Amino acid sequence: MPTYRFHQLDVFTTTPLAGNALAVFPDGRGLEPDTMQAVAREMNLSETTFVFPSSVATRWVRFFTPEAEIPLAGHPTIGTWWALAELGLLEGLAPDGTTRVTQETGRGVLPVDVTLRSGLPVRVEMTQALPEFGAIVTNGPALARALGGGPDLIADGPPPEVVSTALPQLMVPVKSRAALAALPSAGMGSELAALLRGLGSDCAMLYAPGEAAGITAHCRMFAPGLGVPEDPATGSAAGALGAYLVRRRGAAAPDGVARFVLEQGVEIGRPSRIEVRVTVGDRGAITGVYVGGTAVRVITGDVTL
Repeated sequence: MPTYRFHQLDVFTTTPLAGNALAVFPDGRGLEPDTMQAVAREMNLSETTFVFPSSVATRWVRFFTPEAEIPLAGHPTIGTWWALAELGLLEGLAPDGTTRVTQETGRGVLPVDVTLRSGLPVRVEMTQALPEFGAIVTNGPALARALGGGPDLIADGPPPEVVSTALPQLMVPVKSRAALAALPSAGMGSELAALLRGLGSDCAMLYAPGEAAGITAHCRMFAPGLGVPEDPATGSAAGALGAYLVRRRGAAAPDGVARFVLEQGVEIGRPSRIEVRVTVGDRGAITGVYVGGTAVRVITGDVTL
């Protein structure tokens, strides 16, 4: 019976049992898509990744939620490359400094920057796709109801909008952190999932102004249609939120770079910290979206099939 080694990490944190849990299979050779999906369902985490050799990149990474394969994801990218670096499975990394590697994904070949200190990873930053702006929500009360809140839940200003830097996700500005904290995980479940699908998305990234020093925004992400009632840290949504804040909210970009620090997962006991950079060129055009953070490995085991 074949056996596959996996490592479980907590991502966007340096504290075990915080952040967003991820299972990484560093060598997925021999696994068919149906089996990878079944394994991801068995792991029962928001995402599980499987790593393969690639002819066009450093590695080919496939991303699975418990319900479906997705083209790209944030915290699984950070955690996967952290694990590969920590396990010594990558050649040519500078032992003290930053090395650029590449990953083949469903959104193409994208760079990842791995920073080591004394041979161990201290930070991973992914490059996301340039933002695509999609559907805009015009019925705020209906969205508020699907999220489990009152009719005045949504903040004034630019409306909620679907943005993708990895996969389409609905950005939802909420009036206050207290109102955001009061929402039930997954909102109204199937009602929210149906509303999101009608917008071409499965994910709602909710945010309110941060209250702690140095925190730009306090966030929650619901994806009931993907089997994820609430995600503790969502790197793909963080990048999309950074792009939304620059384009729709006029976030400052001194020297052509807008920087954000997001906290997420607090309400479900998995506090996370996500760093976002958005580079801005002439006339405010977004030229790059980058999401970075840390991880900690907590479990190593085998799956026998």
